[in-house]
Amino acid sequence: MPKVKFTQAQHNTVSKEAAATISTMTGFDLPDFVPLTKRMIVNMRKQFQAGEDKNEMAIIDGHQLNVKHIRLNDVPGMLITAPDVDMTKGVVFNVHGGGFIMGTARDRNGLLAAAETKMPVYSVDYTLSPEATAMTILAEVEKFYRGVVDEAGSRPITIVGSSAGSTIAASTIVRAHTKGLQLPTTAILMCPAIDISGNGDSAVFNNHRDAMSTHLSLRLAQSYIGDNDPMSPDISPMYAQIGDWFPPTVMTTGTRDAMLSNVIRFTDKLRTANVPNYEIIKDGMWHGFTWEEKLPEAVATRKDMWRWIMQYN
Repeated sequence: MPKVKFTQAQHNTVSKEAAATISTMTGFDLPDFVPLTKRMIVNMRKQFQAGEDKNEMAIIDGHQLNVKHIRLNDVPGMLITAPDVDMTKGVVFNVHGGGFIMGTARDRNGLLAAAETKMPVYSVDYTLSPEATAMTILAEVEKFYRGVVDEAGSRPITIVGSSAGSTIAASTIVRAHTKGLQLPTTAILMCPAIDISGNGDSAVFNNHRDAMSTHLSLRLAQSYIGDNDPMSPDISPMYAQIGDWFPPTVMTTGTRDAMLSNVIRFTDKLRTANVPNYEIIKDGMWHGFTWEEKLPEAVATRKDMWRWIMQYN
């Protein structure tokens, strides 16, 4: 596939590490005549995780993290802690991304959260699509979240999601409010896929400027959506009624991110509801850039978002 357009003028405003990555991007896509079978999705998942295993182990070893398999309310997950974890501070509830079809509770965002904040990270290992669709996954994550609330006690909880994980995290907040559950103290939504209907300007103009095409991302999301309306609040929390009960929220994105419009549109909803919010938009960055451990733009973004939420912890 042809590489994405990347001019010298664009090169001039990003780090050399980011430029090297952008120079390899193709906006990967699969045309509609290529069926996305369950077998193909499972193979994509295996290939993805084979690469992620190396990245994850590098972070675990580099920061001497402890990763423990746990179950909360019979839902599997992991408890990730740094050697100098502070159990008196808040806790992080991590919902991993991966287009709903791949990824695990040991994802890089959860690992880096434990290493950089020194807070314990409870990361849920929800059933992936197409083995499960949205309502099953949301029920699992809610059960795990209830367990995190019990574990946290009086400590504040920061819910963290990236990409598809942000969809599930934001939906979990809305569902918790509806059911009268304790809400997270703060939320971090990184490159949030909180509208998976295909609506939004950046879904069009960044379709072939991002690491993966919007078209393919939406095709993968269909296995999560199932027979549900993609514009229902459970599926796309962009369409939920947001009030001042929603926790103070940080959102991150980049100008190449297909989800950029989601940040802009959800910011309007948060501000209308008088919810404290903070947006970090990095020039030239792509979808999911924040999980790159040493990318200068990612390092700066993570420092900024953790600094902001600490005022509420």
